[in-house]
Amino acid sequence: NSSNSSSSSSMVSIDDDDDDGPFINGMAATSTTLIDSKGTINRQIPNVQTSGGILGIISSPGTPSFLFQETPDESDILSLSLDDADADSPSIPCLACRGATLAATSMEERLSLTTTSLVVGALLVDGVTEGDIEMGLRNSRHARTLTALFRARQVLLLPGQNQNQNKQTLLLGVMGQVDDDDNSSNNHNLTKILQTEVEAIFDATAVELTGKMPVFKDMYDVVVLSVQSSQQAEQAINSASRAAAAAAATDESKNLSALIFETQSKIQESGVAGEALDPPHVAQAFLTCRRVYAKQAKTVRAKLAAWKARSSRGLTVDYFGEQAEQLLKKSLYAYDSETLDSAGLPSVAGYRLEMRTQLQNLLETNIEDLFDQQIDNLQNSVLKKFSRQLLTADSLTATAESILEAQSVAMRNAAFAFGTAVENIEVPALSLTKAKAIRVMDAKLTETMTKYPDSPQAKLKRMNAVQKTTNRKRKPASRAIDLGLDLVAMIRPDGFGSLQGFAGYQMGGNSLTVGVANDADDPQVIAQMGGVRPALIRVQPKLRVDVEL
Repeated sequence: NSSNSSSSSSMVSIDDDDDDGPFINGMAATSTTLIDSKGTINRQIPNVQTSGGILGIISSPGTPSFLFQETPDESDILSLSLDDADADSPSIPCLACRGATLAATSMEERLSLTTTSLVVGALLVDGVTEGDIEMGLRNSRHARTLTALFRARQVLLLPGQNQNQNKQTLLLGVMGQVDDDDNSSNNHNLTKILQTEVEAIFDATAVELTGKMPVFKDMYDVVVLSVQSSQQAEQAINSASRAAAAAAATDESKNLSALIFETQSKIQESGVAGEALDPPHVAQAFLTCRRVYAKQAKTVRAKLAAWKARSSRGLTVDYFGEQAEQLLKKSLYAYDSETLDSAGLPSVAGYRLEMRTQLQNLLETNIEDLFDQQIDNLQNSVLKKFSRQLLTADSLTATAESILEAQSVAMRNAAFAFGTAVENIEVPALSLTKAKAIRVMDAKLTETMTKYPDSPQAKLKRMNAVQKTTNRKRKPASRAIDLGLDLVAMIRPDGFGSLQGFAGYQMGGNSLTVGVANDADDPQVIAQMGGVRPALIRVQPKLRVDVEL
């Protein structure tokens, strides 16, 4: 693992002062600084083709590493290492880039990270310590590094924009034990934890985008490796090199120098490197707001669907107003409490408010629609019962005053029943009150009573009464005593009076009459029964004795 002080024959001649980048472990490499801490970009890049793939290694400032033969110079932000290999062992260009820290990140550091992300076929992120794992990767410096890497590919290499772009392999070098045995529970848990946290950082970064959200598995493959010795470091670099070569297998070979300059031009035009890297807690706050909104919206839609199914059948939801108000307050309170940490972050507060507004609009719009639909259902139910009561009160033998009084009583009862029922539907928090509904209902009741004498039902009843009177049999000349049995049965299943029917059969002096009315749930019927639901089946026998003298 010794370093070579001379340049490869394929390189452009450069000064010795530029050959001061970090040397990669396992590579007899010549290193060239591309970007230093002052932002100076070296234009004399070795003339290398990318057909064999490009490897990227992200170092962790201040963390000892086995990937480098010596501690990387802090003045080097981005450097290029080339393996001085022979013809039988083709070289793999390696971009060594300094990772981000929790302190402020310069424009040059962001440019280096985004350039590396877009150019290489495989990325090896070094320096993941046990402390980083314990405190959560999203709260460490690596989260800022991954945010810059992900943001560049999400903005400039969205799936569908470049069909030739392969998935990138992301290797995490852990400075701890990662068992190679697939049956090891510790290995499985550690790998799963890191993969989950990396995907969460990716999703948090994707929140910044507008339009279709990229899918993590479509853009990255994550591999977790243990790097606790020089031997493991060399194995990690070999694994990353193979992944980089596999990624370049289907790509067109380009000149590395031209590729880097072309990529940097795209980055500067897009401005993606000009955006400051959000601290890990800010990126996580974006994701938290989106996740909480999705959870609450799912719960709300399930509840609303159940209410809509009942309303579509012409029924009302029991205590709808109370339940709707509780759902509104509970959902918004849950969203506010679970995203409270994001309220103090200026960059996230606007997005948090936007998601809350969407959730509130979802609730209010659907609750208003359900309120209107249930008012219509209740009006139809009360009007049907009122029409039946008017028909019952109408009689040829009754006086006009008694008929008018009975109709007035029926109208008052209908208005009272509607007002009582609508109290359970109103939602004062959304200004959905009963005042307007009662005014509309009073007008409809008055109109129904006014138009009743000319209604088809009233005309048919009067016609039947006249026919019954004219068809009445004359009194017999002889004396007689006739006995007859009349059976009257009434079936009253659950419902609000939407179905009614009667059937009769007469044989000699005996008769059978069966009626069906699904009004067992009708508040008016229950009130008439003294607060008790009517029996499902009621049979009333009557013995009739006709005596003619």
